[in-house]
Amino acid sequence: MADWLSQLWDTLTSVSVPVLLLGLAFQTAQTCLVALAWRNILRVSYPDGGVNYRDPLGYYAGGNGLNAILPASAGTVAMLGLFRTSIEGSTVAGLVGATVVQNIFFAVVGGLVYLWLFLSVAGSFDVKLGWFSDHWVLTAVILVVGWILITVVGKILWRHLESTWEKAKEGGTIVTMPRAFLVQVVGVEALSYIARMGVNATFMYAYDIPVSITNIFLIVAAASVSSTVAIAPGAVGAQTALASVVLKGVAPQATISAYTIGQALITTAWNAVFGLTMLARTIGWDQTRQLMHRKQKDQKDDTAEVPAESG
Repeated sequence: MADWLSQLWDTLTSVSVPVLLLGLAFQTAQTCLVALAWRNILRVSYPDGGVNYRDPLGYYAGGNGLNAILPASAGTVAMLGLFRTSIEGSTVAGLVGATVVQNIFFAVVGGLVYLWLFLSVAGSFDVKLGWFSDHWVLTAVILVVGWILITVVGKILWRHLESTWEKAKEGGTIVTMPRAFLVQVVGVEALSYIARMGVNATFMYAYDIPVSITNIFLIVAAASVSSTVAIAPGAVGAQTALASVVLKGVAPQATISAYTIGQALITTAWNAVFGLTMLARTIGWDQTRQLMHRKQKDQKDDTAEVPAESG
């Protein structure tokens, strides 16, 4: 922890205060806008649930804060649990449906950006998917067998999950209201995406990476791919590796690594500070500490349950 804090301090002091504040302002705006989209989705799904903006902001920001310090998206699970206990009439299935709706915009944009990245930047596909291209026959077998298993299991489960599906649709009610969905979800999340690009542009400028629309999209795509495939908080190593590929020739490798690590450290630390502060403001410091300790204990218990391999 001491080494991490020392590295964070060195990173913070290497960025000018105005630029640092601008980057954190963009990061905060991104969090607040996504929380607003959550509020809009849940308010339509559960009109009698007493949904306001304060709670989704605290829970979403708090989930980000927990994800910054805990692995395996523990913060996202905690966020959904807090929604479940605070929104009258909500169900687990309904909140999963709401999660799907909340991710539609980001999934579509992310898919387009991924496609552009893999088609336009040589080597980006190999960074994460090189094994598949080297073993294409085995990959094809895995895909076919996987599809068969999914189909068979899906048919078996469907008979038992029809009632759950109805509850899940409740969480996605806003999709049946095109105008509300486009304005209150897609429009708000588009603004959050712009704020996200603002974060990248600000720290690219701070670390002398040429700022352009193309370079910003490359970094956004690299960060998205890295966070998708990584389990550890921050996913700094994966981001650095892919950023080095997509920005090859744009700046020296040392500069790209410094920028990627610096931005990741700063934004992760801010997510933890801002998110946990908002969560504590919503549910109290004692409950926030208890939630953190419980999640950490759950992670340790899960690890302890894995049997050690015999030598």
